[in-house]
Amino acid sequence: MMNTLTQSLRRILAQPAFVVVATVLLVAAVGLNTTTNYMQLHFKKLPVPLARPLNEVSDRLGHWEQVSIDEALDAEMQDTLGTEKYVFRDYVDTRLISPKDLADLKQVVRDKLPNQRRQVMYAFQNEHPGAVINLGLTYYTGLVDTVAHIPDRCYIADGFEPSSYTTPSWSALTGRPGDQKVRFIVFEDQTAGRQSVAKNVAYFFHCNGEYVSDPIGVRKNLANLFQRYGYYMKIEVQTIKLTPDESARVMNDFLSDLLPEVEKSLPDFAKLSSATR
Repeated sequence: MMNTLTQSLRRILAQPAFVVVATVLLVAAVGLNTTTNYMQLHFKKLPVPLARPLNEVSDRLGHWEQVSIDEALDAEMQDTLGTEKYVFRDYVDTRLISPKDLADLKQVVRDKLPNQRRQVMYAFQNEHPGAVINLGLTYYTGLVDTVAHIPDRCYIADGFEPSSYTTPSWSALTGRPGDQKVRFIVFEDQTAGRQSVAKNVAYFFHCNGEYVSDPIGVRKNLANLFQRYGYYMKIEVQTIKLTPDESARVMNDFLSDLLPEVEKSLPDFAKLSSATR
């Protein structure tokens, strides 16, 4: 057996083409490793911890007050979401709802079982569409090029189709690093018999120290080989029944109060990057 292997190896090594190819591959592997070390390239990203947990985002944001209860998703939904760092909340504009009605709503929500609370909030939002906004914050880190669960795909999978798709610049983002835009989509329900109302959705990201509206832009940031760390947070808000202009006004008003509070939970990426150079 040993003699046979030796003879086979000798025949292979006697072929000039094989020797050339093997030499080139060896040199390329050594060169890639040397170049990676010399240029400090990072094909994998190290995770970046949040500055504080997302559930510490205040329940009072200017004129907006949280009425929902922070709850953990079930194991299957959390696995689909792909992260353990998230909050999903409903906020109410206290300028439009009386203190008594707000207190009554919060009491009803507290008294209901988890699977009933969403129905209560949806009914209230359907009656007061301009006074309620739904918020989702999801945080991902240590990834390279994955941008999970954007409305463009998730809502369509749930039977909705976009009737309007724009990328406006809103004042809530003015002066903040990044492109200062959001992705704003109006979804119409296409499921026969469900009789759902139109949903207005806006979302954008905070990725490696700046705001980015385009998921492809997030992937480009994460794919930067000179950067050792990588994270992004998706910020998503929703209203129902409002016209696009009405919804944009409500969302921008809410985000103006939300972003300074959310930024308390975001990593100091500039400090982190400078410390690792």
